[in-house]
Amino acid sequence: MVKQVVLNASRLILSYESEATTQPVINGPKFFKCPRLLLYQRPDAFDLKLFASRSLHLDRTRFLGIELSSGWNDVSSGELHVRAATAGLRLQTSDVKVVDYDLQVSKRSDPGVIRFGALQPESKVKILVPFNLENDVNDISLKLEISYTTDKGTFYFANNPSISIMLPLGVNVQDVFKHKALFSKFTISSATSSPLRLLKSKLEQSITFEACNGGDLPNPVVIFPRQPASLLYKITKRTSQKVQSSSSGTRKKDRSSLSLIIHYVCLEEEIDDAVTSELSDALAKTPLHQYSRLIIPTLISQLHSRLSPYVLERTALTGELSTSILSGINWSEFFSGLGRRSGQEEDISSLLSRWIQTWCEQRTIIQLVPLNTSDEMIAESKSIIIPVDVPSVTAVHTADIKIPHKASTVGETVAVINEPIAATLKIKTTRMWDSKHSSETRSSQAGASVSEAASEIDFVYDVSASTDTWLIGGKRKGHFRIPSSKDEAPVKSYSFPIILIPVKEGYLPFPHLEIKPNSISKPTTTEARASSNGPTPGDDLVGKADVISCETDYKNIGETIKVISNARKTTVSLDASGPQGGAWLLETEKRVTENGVFVV
Repeated sequence: MVKQVVLNASRLILSYESEATTQPVINGPKFFKCPRLLLYQRPDAFDLKLFASRSLHLDRTRFLGIELSSGWNDVSSGELHVRAATAGLRLQTSDVKVVDYDLQVSKRSDPGVIRFGALQPESKVKILVPFNLENDVNDISLKLEISYTTDKGTFYFANNPSISIMLPLGVNVQDVFKHKALFSKFTISSATSSPLRLLKSKLEQSITFEACNGGDLPNPVVIFPRQPASLLYKITKRTSQKVQSSSSGTRKKDRSSLSLIIHYVCLEEEIDDAVTSELSDALAKTPLHQYSRLIIPTLISQLHSRLSPYVLERTALTGELSTSILSGINWSEFFSGLGRRSGQEEDISSLLSRWIQTWCEQRTIIQLVPLNTSDEMIAESKSIIIPVDVPSVTAVHTADIKIPHKASTVGETVAVINEPIAATLKIKTTRMWDSKHSSETRSSQAGASVSEAASEIDFVYDVSASTDTWLIGGKRKGHFRIPSSKDEAPVKSYSFPIILIPVKEGYLPFPHLEIKPNSISKPTTTEARASSNGPTPGDDLVGKADVISCETDYKNIGETIKVISNARKTTVSLDASGPQGGAWLLETEKRVTENGVFVV
């Protein structure tokens, strides 16, 4: 027996089948043959989708994207109600932006309401809504309700979508200071179990600094969860003329901050696009096309639940996805409640289940779209902009231990065991990387005395090594001073004599060198005045000492010295009949040098 319930207000007809029985419903079989009712959208009906913005700037406002698909509707006007379904989510609907479509949006809408104008059939509009979060969450949900008017009346549609806003990648930076350049190594890793494809990276220059690298990536680089990618950039400071010409109207923070731009593609999104495209093309040629908005999300959801890290890594390497991971799924359970088509006895759920199984058997392999580093592909990829601040260092020291040139015929540095080496430690200091000292000190020195402005910064150095490799003598510890004012501190060089004595043979690394600010310093004029007369007005602006930091570029850190014995020829006696027995050393012949080169 087939019964129908007609809802005239919404023009919706609900049909269900019941089994005829003379027994009471309570004691007899179930009244409904299929108690589940499944509603779905037509492929050409109005639709709402929520997506994350493809461009993300970590130092600016973030956006959520809402896509409006008009389908077969010729919309004259509409009203979209947007409400947050996640705690701590705040939406700024008054500052929405329309992308890739000339849609008229009312600027005087109520909070949470977006009113828009005409929308032609088969149109897709993307609306970006600014948002901020009080708490850090990975997923956010919205309640979307839209009422739109056409020539056939006013209609209503609602949806409660959820998306993930978790960043799929992480970036770490390691800085190496040189005398005239800063080398920054950026390590990009995947923050999820899904690999990434890095298409392009760029470090945009600022008013104060310039950046360059070895060139653009010739091919996309795959970033696996346990195999990050590294990018090296060289940062140099711009000349004062360039800084003054382009610093007008720019905030102080933006003058020294650079921006790292990364264009990437998530592998899961590649898989979703490839599977969606294959299913859409296959369904377009069948009578089951009207169920495409029901089949595709269901299959994608089951696909995500079966994408293990091994499957993702294999897909990233081969560029293809095997549909065998979808085998063994009872698809009819996901489509029960659709009833039967007119004139057919088989349920629609059985038809859809059989079609999906046949499609998986025929399409055993799904090829991913090949990626390249062209401008078109980069424009369609995701991007993240990360502000990069250049660390402010009070002084950068370049240290080098010079030893007398003694080399063998192959050109390497050679020393003799147990013989002292008269070396020289040369230290060169620059203040060019002190980006905050110049402006802050100028204002503080306005009220300081002359003796305070001419004070110096004291640094100490320490040359050390393990006692089983080197014995160090001479001025292995000492100190040097540089002017505290950056404008009065040109590049200065210092030389300190040290004695190195190797105590074993082999390739020995150079001794360790450490340079740091001297913790014992004289009190400034303001501190002395405060201790004698008590604090005076304005002392908090002048008397506070800046934190002193320094970096050392030790040029000998990767070098070694070949230490050999000075005996070229040795004569021994193997006569065991002597007073003590065993071998006797009779004489040795030392090595000779010709023009400073050892003769082996």
